[in-house]
Amino acid sequence: MVLVKSLAFGYLGAILAGLLVAVFGLAVGLSQETIVAAAAPTGIVFGTLGLSLVWLRPIAARVRGRR
Repeated sequence: MVLVKSLAFGYLGAILAGLLVAVFGLAVGLSQETIVAAAAPTGIVFGTLGLSLVWLRPIAARVRGRR
């Protein structure tokens, strides 16, 4: 179940990042090429964060419990 959640959060994070960059780029008046060039690395970063979120929460809870 953790693996499915991790993949879903990663995919949703990448989609959200792409949409945010696209909306901002269109509002500012950037070209399509510029929007795509900015959305790709942003999607990678947000996707990676989404993937790791499911795995980091239990680890952080354990670390907080030790203190």
